[in-house]
Amino acid sequence: MVSLAMKLLVHDQANSDRTMDEQHVFDCISAMLRQEEHYLCHDYLDIQVAATQHPSNGDAIDETCRSKMCEWIFHVIDSTRLQRETASVAMGFLDRFLASSSEPAEYARSNRKEYQLAAMTCLYIAVKIREPFEMDAALMSRLSRGVHSAEEITSLEYSILIALQWKVNGPTPIQFVNHILELLPDSARSAAPTLYEHSHFQTELAVGDYAFVPYLRQSTIAIASILNSLGGIERGSFPFDECIQFIQVISSAFDLDIDSPLVNAVRGRLLESFAKSSGYELSQAAMPIPTHNMSLKGVSAFEDSPTCVSKMNVL
Repeated sequence: MVSLAMKLLVHDQANSDRTMDEQHVFDCISAMLRQEEHYLCHDYLDIQVAATQHPSNGDAIDETCRSKMCEWIFHVIDSTRLQRETASVAMGFLDRFLASSSEPAEYARSNRKEYQLAAMTCLYIAVKIREPFEMDAALMSRLSRGVHSAEEITSLEYSILIALQWKVNGPTPIQFVNHILELLPDSARSAAPTLYEHSHFQTELAVGDYAFVPYLRQSTIAIASILNSLGGIERGSFPFDECIQFIQVISSAFDLDIDSPLVNAVRGRLLESFAKSSGYELSQAAMPIPTHNMSLKGVSAFEDSPTCVSKMNVL
């Protein structure tokens, strides 16, 4: 028969292990927050406002070009059974490359064929870094149906890495989601699979939406997706008081006002995208978006991202 002292010892050890695990998660989140400062991207399509008015720049890229290439990248990822997060990484490379001042980036912004090559090369780089095997340049060339040669891909690869300053390991929204959800209490165990699934799906939807690109932090997208997912779970699967405590932990760890106009704008746009893509809406009865914060006026006081937020109220 196990003594009471032994039971208490086991219980204390379990609590100690959980405390250590939680501290490790907080340390990881802190490191990721510092790292993402170096991976922000400005509104590179705004650069084209003047250029697209000139007849010689009629081939300049726009949001539709980006959306189509994002769909193509996800299609390749799914067809080859690679990790879907690799598509997010590839698009992150592409956005940051196009936002750079390098000559190859300037050319890709003004030439759609070169933009296609840049997108394919970013996927080629992402697979190299993220996957256990390499997708060789010859295969990428075949995927382009011969429009781009293997030599063109490997040549642009170096130019892209230079433009990115070799910074290719920035945190992704999915990584933030995974770390945050590690902090869920045991009482939310039954809700955890749904929270992971819905949050991951929303981060993938954000990848294809240019409104989330300029200046917006990956951590903000992750938090917004989790808040939306919390509002969509069945009542009783996560006790309300513990859910509120969990949200307070998130707010404290990220030093973020979760009721800010920016967070609510991101949440609203993600909810609309989720409904259009999945065919059903995430109920927000348990975690509503405060309507008084949805005007987005003065949002720049909360975030250095007035450009991206101004686009979020129209899908």
